Amino acid sequence: MPDAGGGIAPAPDSAHGSGAAPAGEASPAPDAPHVSRASWLYYGLGLSLQTVLWALLFLAIFIAVMVGGRLTEFRYVGF
Repeated sequence: MPDAGGGIAPAPDSAHGSGAAPAGEASPAPDAPHVSRASWLYYGLGLSLQTVLWALLFLAIFIAVMVGGRLTEFRYVGF
Protein backbone atom coordinates (compact mmCIF):
# COMPACT_ATOMS: atom_id res chain seq x y z
CA MET A 1 0.00 0.00 0.00
CA PRO A 2 1.47 3.42 -0.97
CA ASP A 3 2.18 6.04 1.68
CA ALA A 4 -0.08 9.04 2.29
CA GLY A 5 2.05 11.22 0.01
CA GLY A 6 0.97 9.22 -3.01
CA GLY A 7 4.45 8.13 -4.01
CA ILE A 8 7.18 5.74 -3.12
CA ALA A 9 9.86 6.96 -0.74
CA PRO A 10 13.28 7.26 -2.45
CA ALA A 11 16.00 4.88 -1.39
CA PRO A 12 18.77 6.43 0.72
CA ASP A 13 21.89 7.42 -1.18
CA SER A 14 24.37 4.58 -0.79
CA ALA A 15 27.38 6.93 -0.83
CA HIS A 16 26.11 8.99 2.09
CA GLY A 17 23.93 6.48 3.88
CA SER A 18 22.14 8.20 6.73
CA GLY A 19 24.02 11.47 6.16
CA ALA A 20 26.40 11.00 9.06
CA ALA A 21 30.13 11.05 8.41
CA PRO A 22 32.11 7.89 9.23
CA ALA A 23 33.79 7.86 12.62
CA GLY A 24 37.01 9.86 12.73
CA GLU A 25 36.21 12.01 9.67
CA ALA A 26 34.99 15.58 9.92
CA SER A 27 32.37 16.53 7.39
CA PRO A 28 32.69 20.23 6.45
CA ALA A 29 29.61 22.09 5.32
CA PRO A 30 29.37 21.89 1.52
CA ASP A 31 28.92 25.65 1.11
CA ALA A 32 31.51 26.76 3.70
CA PRO A 33 34.37 28.69 2.02
CA HIS A 34 37.94 27.85 2.91
CA VAL A 35 39.65 30.77 4.64
CA SER A 36 43.42 30.71 4.65
CA ARG A 37 45.66 31.85 7.48
CA ALA A 38 46.94 34.68 5.29
CA SER A 39 43.40 36.03 5.00
CA TRP A 40 43.05 36.06 8.78
CA LEU A 41 46.42 37.77 9.09
CA TYR A 42 45.43 40.55 6.67
CA TYR A 43 42.06 40.87 8.37
CA GLY A 44 43.71 41.25 11.78
CA LEU A 45 46.27 43.74 10.51
CA GLY A 46 43.63 45.83 8.79
CA LEU A 47 41.38 45.83 11.83
CA SER A 48 44.29 46.80 14.09
CA LEU A 49 45.39 49.61 11.77
CA GLN A 50 41.86 50.96 11.52
CA THR A 51 41.46 50.88 15.31
CA VAL A 52 44.73 52.77 15.83
CA LEU A 53 43.87 55.39 13.21
CA TRP A 54 40.40 56.02 14.70
CA ALA A 55 41.93 56.30 18.19
CA LEU A 56 44.45 58.87 16.90
CA LEU A 57 41.67 60.86 15.23
CA PHE A 58 39.61 61.01 18.42
CA LEU A 59 42.72 61.89 20.42
CA ALA A 60 43.47 64.78 18.04
CA ILE A 61 39.89 66.07 18.33
CA PHE A 62 40.02 65.74 22.13
CA ILE A 63 43.29 67.68 22.34
CA ALA A 64 41.99 70.37 19.99
CA VAL A 65 38.88 70.87 22.11
CA MET A 66 40.81 70.87 25.40
CA VAL A 67 43.39 73.50 24.41
CA GLY A 68 40.71 75.79 23.05
CA GLY A 69 41.82 78.55 20.71
CA ARG A 70 45.56 78.14 21.24
CA LEU A 71 45.90 75.91 18.17
CA THR A 72 46.04 78.20 15.15
CA GLU A 73 44.55 75.66 12.75
CA PHE A 74 41.49 75.12 14.93
CA ARG A 75 40.75 78.83 15.60
CA TYR A 76 39.17 79.17 12.17
CA VAL A 77 36.89 76.13 12.28
CA GLY A 78 35.09 77.01 15.49
CA PHE A 79 36.62 74.70 18.08
